[in-house]
This record gives sequence, structure tokens and C-alpha cells, in this order.
Amino acid sequence: MTARDPSVDALLARVRAAVRAQRVTVTTVPDQTVVRRIPRDRAGLAELTDLFATKAAAVGMRVTRCDHDAGLDAALTKLLENRGKTVVAVRDTALAARATTAVGAAGAHLVPNDNDDVLFDCEVGITDVDAAIAESGSIVVSTNGRIRNAWITPPVHIAIVRASQIIPDLVDLFESRPDGSQTDALDAASTTIITGPSKTADIEGVLVTGVHGPAVVEIVLVG
Repeated sequence: MTARDPSVDALLARVRAAVRAQRVTVTTVPDQTVVRRIPRDRAGLAELTDLFATKAAAVGMRVTRCDHDAGLDAALTKLLENRGKTVVAVRDTALAARATTAVGAAGAHLVPNDNDDVLFDCEVGITDVDAAIAESGSIVVSTNGRIRNAWITPPVHIAIVRASQIIPDLVDLFESRPDGSQTDALDAASTTIITGPSKTADIEGVLVTGVHGPAVVEIVLVG
């Protein structure tokens, strides 16, 4: 058996003594629950909507606001017109029916969203959302049986957010409904929380946008 080096024991003793002598200062954690205190009445919903729009813009998403579905059609048409003869994928059949008028008016071309090869050639993906988070300006999009590439592979993602879908913060996303079941986003095989365009700085610390997902995220905020 090899004898222990006395210098190692002396070093460990000094380390232990220094740790015991260390005074730990506990810093008060700032209150992060302010957003959750916003009431869910008409005025509170307006406050949440304004907060979400501000935060979403701050993280690099472009927000277009409209008051009703007629305004939604006009907003979608304008966003698509600005992109020329765009190839568009829409997340599901119900949303495709909603977006068909705007796609036609913009002179764009709508394709089905059930083929990955087709989706990789699309310039724009249009989706609804499961929820929007006011505190961080994030949107939540889940599969729920729908193909994920509709909002992952096109370089431009247009997300339709309704004011009634905005929740104060991330904690609310995980709360149960009154019947005890979870939100639709938590029932899905895949749920993505999107906070701004896709970005990475993995290579030499240089920030690049649009590498792992859309470089542009447009939000149409209804209500």
C-alpha cells in the first residue's frame, strides 16, 4: 500500500478550512410573478396583448396587428405580396381554407404540407399556434398529428396568434384545464417554443440567423 503524501493532506486541510470560513451571502430573488397577476378581464387581456406584441418585437419577430378575421385576410395577403411568387405551405387543412383567399390574392402558390420533399422547397410556412407567452414574446406550436416541417424548414414562418391564446408566462402553459386534462401543446408528440428567428453562434462566436429554422418570423396578431 502506497503511503499518502503529507503535502496532499496539508493542502486538503487548507481547502477545508477555507470552505468553512467562507461566508455565503444569499441574494433576494427578484419577483418574476408580476405578469401572472394581470387579470383575465377585458382590460387585462388588452394589457397581455400589448405586452406580448412588445416582447415579440424585442426578440426579432415582426408583429402585424388586426382587429378581426377580415383584417387577418388582408394582413396575410400583404405579407405574401411582398415576397413575389411565393410557394406556401400551410400547417393543416382547416388553416389552408382560411389562407386560400390570401394566397390567391397575393399570386402565391399553395402546396400540401404532407410531403417533406415539397416542404423543403417552400419559401413560407403559415401556421396557427397553440399558445403565446406574453412574458417572453414566445409562440408555442405543436404537431398534434400535423407535420412539423411546415414551420421548421421554410425560411419564413407566418404565425397567426389570437389574443385569446395569450397567456402570462410559461408556467401557465403547464397548468391543467378545469377538467384536469393538459393543454393541447402538452398532448402532442412534439412541441416547439419559438422566441425569435432561428439563430446560432456555434462557429467562431459569429451570430448567424436562419440556420436551424426560419430566418424571419412574422406574427399576425388578431384581436
